[in-house]
Amino acid sequence: MTITLPAAAREPDHTISDGLPAAQRRWAIAAIFTALAMASLDTAIANIALPAIAADLHVSPEQSVWVVNVYQIALVATLLPLGALGEIVGHQRIYLGGLILFTIASLFCAVAWSLDSLLVARTLQGLGASGIMSVNTALVRFVYPGRMQGRGFGHNALVVATAFTFGPSIASAILAIGPWPWLFAVNIPFGLVAIGIGFAMLPKTPRADHGFDFLGAILA
Repeated sequence: MTITLPAAAREPDHTISDGLPAAQRRWAIAAIFTALAMASLDTAIANIALPAIAADLHVSPEQSVWVVNVYQIALVATLLPLGALGEIVGHQRIYLGGLILFTIASLFCAVAWSLDSLLVARTLQGLGASGIMSVNTALVRFVYPGRMQGRGFGHNALVVATAFTFGPSIASAILAIGPWPWLFAVNIPFGLVAIGIGFAMLPKTPRADHGFDFLGAILA
């Protein structure tokens, strides 16, 4: 007995399963994981610097907590809308846009002269981090070949877990030798390197033909 499968079932999706050539894949993953590590670190390192920030900017501890809050609110509130937008305009574009915004906002954080200016910069940094984290798993899916995607997702989770684990220690080490703006300035060289590699090595992902759900984004 012969069973004939439909064409869609017989033909593999090479765009998804084949991934990138090994050499290009290593560079692309370096860019993706560098940005992911920075975005994850910045959710944790600011906690350690809150006393120093409060003293330097002459604000109360209660006010300084918003340095952490605005970053996390901006990240979480826009995570799903940016992930959906990545399907429409291309995941690599959302990633690169988020990385560029994150790097510029890190510079603004480092030169902030008041709590208000720091909060604005941290909000922009959270938006940039959301652009990175909303599509990083999707990019891993297109970078690794099908047989290695489990490994790619595992490495992705390992980067996030490691960044969260070592974030307080890294922040303490930086604060031991420099002022709190260094916590944000250290992102700039890594961000510029990741941007350069990302433009050269990240794959262009397929785009969905449906429209963007503006109402859903606003509700999120």
